[in-house]
Amino acid sequence: MTRERLRENLRLLGLSAKEIAVYLTILDHGTVTVSRVVDESDVSQRHVYQMCEQLDERGLVVLNDHVRPSVVRAQRANSAVGSIESRLDDLAADIESELADREVADLEVELIKAGQTLAKRCRRDVDSAEEEVFFCLPAAVFDRFADALADAVDRGVAVYALVTDPGLDGFDADELAGRVTLGRTWPHEPRPLLTVDRERLVLDEPKLLVGATEGSAIMLTRSAVAANLFSTYLSNFWQIATEAYCCEREPLPRTYPTLRNALLQATLHDRAGVDLTATITGESTATGDIVELSSVPIVELRQGLIDPFTNEFPVENSIRVEHEGRVVAIGGANAVIEDYEALDVRLERAE
Repeated sequence: MTRERLRENLRLLGLSAKEIAVYLTILDHGTVTVSRVVDESDVSQRHVYQMCEQLDERGLVVLNDHVRPSVVRAQRANSAVGSIESRLDDLAADIESELADREVADLEVELIKAGQTLAKRCRRDVDSAEEEVFFCLPAAVFDRFADALADAVDRGVAVYALVTDPGLDGFDADELAGRVTLGRTWPHEPRPLLTVDRERLVLDEPKLLVGATEGSAIMLTRSAVAANLFSTYLSNFWQIATEAYCCEREPLPRTYPTLRNALLQATLHDRAGVDLTATITGESTATGDIVELSSVPIVELRQGLIDPFTNEFPVENSIRVEHEGRVVAIGGANAVIEDYEALDVRLERAE
């Protein structure tokens, strides 16, 4: 078999160009350090580790990242092909199950027992984010998710990262630039948590991401628990962590789908001396009526996102505006004490 034929067959199996380049480099050696794959594959260090994990999941290689330096070994042909055949059998069974019972696709709870599977699920959820990501994760595994987080930021998703031990001593906060909107560090080891768009979460209770081999992480979709846990981490761990990175001001006018993201940018502009107005579509917390507050002056910002905090209690993140001769409070999703729950917020410079 020629190298080009091998490339084509790997492409037909769904491997990306980068995965193919990494896999062929591994095949050239049989067993090789990940650092050498970086040197010889023309694939950046940011991508090689992720590619090795994906090849391991496909059954083509075995990645041993519990030693230093990390080593990757190509599977023998019969083992690799057997893994592919097994996946095809699983695919056939999944398709039959999907067609037989559409509800299979709507399961809201998944228990995850393997660290590599957990990492894959987390990257998939970050890739699907449309508005907001919160990720509390160990510094030791930040590189595994750096590309997915950077892509999310590029899509306009707000990414809040709380980077913790283990691995914080060797972590360079400059790595947060371009990959998060806000980043804080905390030299402790809370349970890793990912929430996406306030409705999906992954909670790594046993800490599989850092090598635990027993227990199950839990993934929930379409669940209010995601927003509640996000609020818990934000009002506790985030408050006592150290600010490590903050994004730049964005050009205005701009519309934000969540109050929190608008509040962050309003705070940055306010601190730069920019007077702001907002057009807000909101739901009255008293009556449930949907109203539009058009070009109302922003008179106060209460937030617990960036230093120094200005909120009066940990979970408070709100904008106060002047509307019809009085000051009203605008809160985020599921607002209770504010006058309105923001559905979207457009920020503009005051005339």
